[in-house]
This record gives sequence, C-alpha cells and structure tokens, in this order.
Amino acid sequence: MKPIEILKCISSIVEKSGSVSRIVSVVHLKELKEELKMQHDNGYFSEDFYEERLTSFKFHNPTSFTEAKSLIIIAVPQPTVVLIFRWNGTDQQVIIPPTYDYSANTEMKRRLKEILNPEGFNLFPTSIPLKLLAVRSGLAEYGRNNISYIPGKGSFFRLMAFFTDLQCSEYTWRLPVIMEKCLKCKACLVACPLGAIDEQRFLLYAGRCLTFHNEHAGDFPKNIDRLFHHCLFGCLRCQIVCPENRKQLKWMEERMQFSEYETIAILNGIPIDQIPKSTKQKLSKLGLIDDYPLLARNLSVLLN
Repeated sequence: MKPIEILKCISSIVEKSGSVSRIVSVVHLKELKEELKMQHDNGYFSEDFYEERLTSFKFHNPTSFTEAKSLIIIAVPQPTVVLIFRWNGTDQQVIIPPTYDYSANTEMKRRLKEILNPEGFNLFPTSIPLKLLAVRSGLAEYGRNNISYIPGKGSFFRLMAFFTDLQCSEYTWRLPVIMEKCLKCKACLVACPLGAIDEQRFLLYAGRCLTFHNEHAGDFPKNIDRLFHHCLFGCLRCQIVCPENRKQLKWMEERMQFSEYETIAILNGIPIDQIPKSTKQKLSKLGLIDDYPLLARNLSVLLN
C-alpha cells in the first residue's frame, strides 16, 4: 500500500474503536521541548511537580529507532472504573477516573503493528508531553482546567503516542488553543477544592492539584481535607462539573471486587510479593502494581 492508503487504514481502525487520531512530523519535537522549557523558566510549575513529572520526556528519536519520521497520537475513550472493597462488613464503592487503563496502549500498539509491519514500517513508544502534542496537532483543545478535550466528545480519553518511520506529508500543527466555551464558564474553577485553577493564567497550578498529591509519595499536605478525596488515584472534580462531559458521566464499569481479607491486606501495607496471588492478579489487571506503594494511603482516606 502507498503511505496515504496506510494512513487511511490506520484512521479506519482507530475510528472503529471509537478513538480519534492525528499524525505529525517528528520535526516538531523541538518545539514541544522549547515550549515546556519556556513554561518552566516562567515559573509556571512548582519545582516538585516539574522534577517528578516533566523531566523524563525524550524530545528526540529513540537511539534504536533513529529513522522515525512521524508521530501518531491517539485518544482512546475510557469509562470511570468502579471497584468494590469489602470493609467492616459492607461493600464500599471506590472509583478510578478514566485514562488510567494502561492496557489500552498495548491493544492499540498491536492493532497499529498489524497494519504497519506487513508494509515494512515500524512502531516505537514515546515519552513526550501528550496533552501538549494533542492540542498542537489539532486532535484536542485545552479546557480551562488544562485537561485536553476532544471537540464534542469530552475529556474521558486516554492519550498515547507512537513513533513510526511512515512518512507524513500533510498534517495540522498549531498554537495551543483553549475551548471557546471555557471563556464564559467557571465551573471547574469553582469546583477545584485546592485552588489549582486560576482565572488569571492559562496553566493551572499543577503542584496544588489533588491528582498530583494522590500520585505523589509521602503524607498528604495538611491543607487537603479528607473530604476532598473521592478517587483512588487522580481527581475528577473539575471534569464531572464540566458541561462538555455531560454525556460521559454515566459511563461507568465495575471491574473488580476485593474481599475484606484482601482489603485489610492492602490497608496494612503488606508487601506486594506477600499478598495473595489472586489479589496481585487483580491489581495487575487494573494496572495498579507500580502504584501499589501508594494504595494503602489512598484507600484508607476513602474507606475511613
């Protein structure tokens, strides 16, 4: 197949799964790096947040894939995940926001390889700022809360990107844009319990965001009231009040149940290699193995 036919095939496969995609040239990696540096130099990030979240990006072709020519970015729709933990004789619902299901990356990579490999092209994972890439590629727009929104479809999407040696000749590349509807709406600003969203600046105060603290080791800061917590990881407060997500709010899937014995083991911080094999398998399917060290702390504030 010709490159343009391969691109059409990729778009078809992506759209059939309810996802959306864009492809851009790797020459723009330098611009992404410069934009992130500018934001850091202007003091838009706390140093803790910057060091933990934004210093691991790689703004160049992988050394093992120097022939990469393009970036494919994909937004995969995901539901809110409901977990059931048995605690003190009752079933407690705990939610994980959309975008945390890492298995979507593996599945999409498999589908893309099935198209590219037979035609002599390859695929390689990336480590780049996905929200920024999504907005600049025309795939998404920023909300006032700095979360990326797919026009007409909301923010409950998982972003992923891949390098490919498939040549991309036509694509969109633009300056970051915010949804026009956000200019007259303050729902997310009012809903944020920690004041992370500021009307006077484009970027939110990421170091204040509950998502950052839910995914950051150590004790929660004293200014975070226990009642602010409502998700096992991340935070949904600014998204569930957003008018753009109205249609997505009811999309919830119950994924796993944990017995009282399993719940106690997790809350007691039993090492991952000592918890029951069945419990470990559940956590693995949920993509929570790497986050297990934070699980006891986060779960305890929700159940107590």
